[in-house]
Amino acid sequence: MKFVAVLLLCAAGPALAAPMASDRSRYNACLAQVKSDPGRAVAIAQAWRIENGGVPALHCQALAEAARKDWPAALKTFERAARASEQAADGQAATIWGQAAATAMLAEQPAAAVTYIDTAIPLAGGGAAEAQLRVDRAEALVDLKRDKEAAADLERATTLDPAVEWGWLLRATLARRMGDFKAAEAAILEAAKQAPDSAEVQYEAGNIAAAQGNKELARTAWEAAVGADRDSTAGKAAQAALTGG
Repeated sequence: MKFVAVLLLCAAGPALAAPMASDRSRYNACLAQVKSDPGRAVAIAQAWRIENGGVPALHCQALAEAARKDWPAALKTFERAARASEQAADGQAATIWGQAAATAMLAEQPAAAVTYIDTAIPLAGGGAAEAQLRVDRAEALVDLKRDKEAAADLERATTLDPAVEWGWLLRATLARRMGDFKAAEAAILEAAKQAPDSAEVQYEAGNIAAAQGNKELARTAWEAAVGADRDSTAGKAAQAALTGG
């Protein structure tokens, strides 16, 4: 489940928080091109970069290349943008390194994602920003079969920010896979408090119950997942579980 990677590339991708005032309109226009014509956005951003467009130009170019699924180019440009941001001390570097990691996950390069997030975490300043980065790194670590490290990241993430998106759900899923059903149950209860109508949460609750042999509770949870969002990935998986497919 590459949640953050999917979120990264919906629409134009998240904008920088505060490009220089003189560049803001140009930056926004470039992002609009990412949505409508990413190929043209690449050309626009490259021209702007040559004119000393700095971090905003590099960032727009990276997002445009990612929108075109040109992963090698996008990763290279994200790296350049993040390093330029660090040098400028503009406070954007952690965000850009995180977006590089999300792109690496879409490119099926979890090891690169871990490296990018390792760089981002010391720059994040703790709190919610670090929590989200740790959730993202946990996903990459799971792909690398480094489950204990992923579990540690998720525990730290939900401590830093108990409301971090996907944190409790991923903790529950990973704990179930590791056979720690007590931890899985505790985590899925926290996830359900945050998103009681989530098909993903209900589906995982069913999986946890099924793994412990509680077929009745599993069926109830899977039925709730189907009712919450029949057409979602989790809803379809829950329906398959109900029918034995």
